[in-house]
Amino acid sequence: MPKVKVPETPKEILHLAKRYLRNAKELLKNAGLNKEVNSYIDIKHVSIASGTAYLAVLEAMKALIMVRKFWDITEVEKNAKEISSYRKILKTLPLGKDKDVILDLLLDVYNILHLGGYYRKLRDEKSIDSGFEKVERIIEIVEKHINEQP
Repeated sequence: MPKVKVPETPKEILHLAKRYLRNAKELLKNAGLNKEVNSYIDIKHVSIASGTAYLAVLEAMKALIMVRKFWDITEVEKNAKEISSYRKILKTLPLGKDKDVILDLLLDVYNILHLGGYYRKLRDEKSIDSGFEKVERIIEIVEKHINEQP
């Protein structure tokens, strides 16, 4: 039986985050769209897509914390258990002008995709799409910080 490869480096974890986001976009396509009211039709696909996109953000946050706090994946997973702990850790990182941007985007993604799309059956196209755009922006910022490392 082949050995399962678990991402361990920030670049590997960011790659996983990108995979989650690609998968989430494909899942969202399956939800269908009612163009008359600009609302996704199949709540199951919206929920799964939203949850998967939110997981993409959490993986990206793990990669960022590893790069900026110099923790390995075990330390990150031990210390970052929920959104409040991610936010607390992020506030301590040297991210320059990106710190407030990431904190705001993370809170928006949490509210739109995790709470709204995944738990509360939010189907509004603009809202869900906005959450996905925010995930993409977070991944871009994290990638920039990873690429700045020697």
